[in-house]
This record gives sequence, structure tokens and C-alpha cells, in this order.
Amino acid sequence: MNLPVLVLGGGLTGMLAAAELAAAGASAIILERGPILGGKRAARLLGGADIDPRLGAVAADPAIEYLTQAQLHSLEGEPGAFSATVVQQPRYVTADCTRCNHCVPVCPQALANEYDAGLTLRKAIHSPLPATIPDIYALDIDACLNSPPNYQPCQRCVEVCDDNAIHFDMPAPVPVTHKVAAVIVATGYADNSEDGLALLAEFGYGTHADIISAVELQRLLEDPGPSGGFAVRPSNEGYPDSVLLVMPRVCRDAAWVMANHLRRLQAQDIAQLQVLILGADGDDPALQDLRQAAADCNATLCFGSWIGAEATPAETLCVNYAELPGGRRLHAEADLVVLSGEILPDEQIADLARVLGLALDERGYPTASRPGIHAAGGALGTVGIEAGAEQAREAVQQALQHLPLQQDDPAPTQSPAELAEVLARQGEDLEQVLYTLMKLGEGRRR
Repeated sequence: MNLPVLVLGGGLTGMLAAAELAAAGASAIILERGPILGGKRAARLLGGADIDPRLGAVAADPAIEYLTQAQLHSLEGEPGAFSATVVQQPRYVTADCTRCNHCVPVCPQALANEYDAGLTLRKAIHSPLPATIPDIYALDIDACLNSPPNYQPCQRCVEVCDDNAIHFDMPAPVPVTHKVAAVIVATGYADNSEDGLALLAEFGYGTHADIISAVELQRLLEDPGPSGGFAVRPSNEGYPDSVLLVMPRVCRDAAWVMANHLRRLQAQDIAQLQVLILGADGDDPALQDLRQAAADCNATLCFGSWIGAEATPAETLCVNYAELPGGRRLHAEADLVVLSGEILPDEQIADLARVLGLALDERGYPTASRPGIHAAGGALGTVGIEAGAEQAREAVQQALQHLPLQQDDPAPTQSPAELAEVLARQGEDLEQVLYTLMKLGEGRRR
């Protein structure tokens, strides 16, 4: 039997890679650091009341094994014969959980929900979304008042659990070694990380509720989501008449995101859209797509140096800046200000690179410097389903070279690359994402 391919990251790119491996007749093991599959897009893929059965079928594919709350501890060997040592943290909630939700109201520990870009709250024991894979609750032991195995000042969740599914006495994790043929790194990029938000603080983030990050706007624009897919002002939950998008530093990926946001905001009939690019001029080639989006959306495009932001008596925000070129002092007034930071590497990628024996490039992303290890999607700093899916396909093709596949395995009628093009044309529509995952599940064999 062929060895599986280890996929690091259970987000959309990792799931696409695992699905294509299965479609090619190989098997995959997905390691996901979080408690559920889906990664940064989990809220969009799983945010409804029920898990779409087509998406569930991908996770249930017999050729794909997935481990949540799991991380790679070490990797030894050569391509085609790696030994991957994995540590999976206890969930402290067993499969007996029926999602009755009795535990959540009594839990005293509230935290920002990372699957909602911090716009909503969750408890230490929680399900971050209404339906998840796996479909049981998880306990964030770092936030819990109980610190196993000895200190237990709070047993509220245990006391109300009719299913006897919560166990703080679960043993410490024992490293498990898996034999794998290759590794695909699909860990993604940092999303509303502390470092990223600290950079935005210089430009007013954290000083007013209506100065938000691009990651938060993205979540607001998603349906299902905290605001039903509409941009709202966090200060009063009202719809903004004007939105100012600010790019503190020119970044091609951030410009791509901003262009996407402009088009989606225009579709909501917001009266005034403005874009302010700091420390640059209009000739920067990284801004080509953004300039086109601004023209298409009739948005005002300005360039300047940041001075400051302040609230006005009219309960709007006024952003002061020095125009470039020239230095003339100007201001832009808006109901909602959105700061687009740089796309940063995942916070743990440096540690993972050391485990994998990979070098990092000047941006902090891993390079393909060790045979048998391949990266895709946000692990390379890219943004968007189209690029991530294409890189996942390329990584899979490279990984398949390290194991002989059965010749009688049927190929899917439509390749993931072709399906990714459909996604791009449809603007990352949820139904198209789910349809892609469903198609990827057809024709698979071990």
C-alpha cells in the first residue's frame, strides 16, 4: 500500500490538496492546528445551521484522514519514506457530545471568536460555528479556569453536561509517528495577528470602534456572518453611507484584497467610496488592479502621508493626511475606516520551518529548499481561491512523484484546476466552493 501524503493545514487549500490526492488514487493525512476543519474560511463554508452534505463528504472520504488540534513535532527521512512525528492535544470533549449547548451559558470565560475575526465572542468551551467538522464541542484549555490535572476551581460545564462528554482527566498527548511519502505545507497566512494589528495601531486601529481591519471587513461582507453579509458600523450597527479604505503600506496581496472589497461595497450601494494609499504614488505596478477597481466603482483614489484620525461632532471619522506629491494637508471624512495591513506569514511558520528543515525567504515565508516538501496557498503569501487551488494542484503533482500510483485508478472528469477557474469567475461564491469540493470527491479511490 502506498504511503499517504501529509498535508499541514486543514483550511480550504489543504482540503483541496487532500481531495486531489484522493482523486489521483493516493491517500492523505491532514493536520489542523485548530479544533475544526476549514481554516480562515470555516465561517463561510460551515457558518450555516447545518454542514452542507457535499462538504461533509469530503471530510468523510476514506482516503483522507484528518487530525484536529494536531501539530508536526519532527520530520525525519527522505522523500518517499518520511517519518512524521505528530502531537495531538486533548480536546477534553469526547464524541459523546451531542451539542446540547448546556455548557456554553455556564462557562465564565469569554474570548474573541477567531473564526469571526474577533467580531463576536465565544466561551472557553465552545463550538466556534453552528456546525463544524468534527461536529463536537472543543475546550480551549489555555482559556479555561481548570488547568488539568490538579487545579479545578470551576466545574460548571462538567456539572451540566448530561452526556458525560467533558473530561479534564484526558491524558497528556503521546507523540505518534506516521510514515508518509511527502509533505504539503498549506498553513495559510496570519489573520488579524497581534503583530499585524500592532502595525495598524499606528493608524488609529483600536482608538475608535469604526476603525476596523480589512480582515474584519471581510468577515462582515460574508454571508452567513455577523451582519448577514453587509458592511456595518461596529459603533451602532448602522449601515455606512461612506467608507474609506486605507492601505498603510503598498502590498500587492493587500491591494488585491482591497480591490475585491471595493467591488463588494459598491454592490451594497454605498454612496461614497474612497481609497487612501500611504507612502506611494499612482505609478506603483502593485496597484494596477486596485486602480482599475477604483475606476470601475467610481471610488476616489488618493495618495499621501498619514497625519491622524479623529471623531467628528457628526459622529463620523475624519482622516487627515498630507497629499503626495506636494504635501498639501487634506482630509477625508467617512462613516467607516478600513485599514488594510500587509499579508504576514503565519505566526508559527518559523517554528514549523525549523521542524521541516526549510529556509525562509526575505518576507518570512518558507522556501522549497528540502526535497519532498511542497507549499501552497497562504503558506506562500498568496491570496484568493484561484491561486491557492492552482498551487495546491502543483504541490500535489510534485508530491505524487514520490509514490507509485495504481494505474487503474479513475481520474476525475474535471480537474481541480478547471474547477478553480470556475471559482475565480464566480468571485469565491460559497456554492461554487462547495460544488468544487463535491466534484473533487467524485471518482476517488484509496
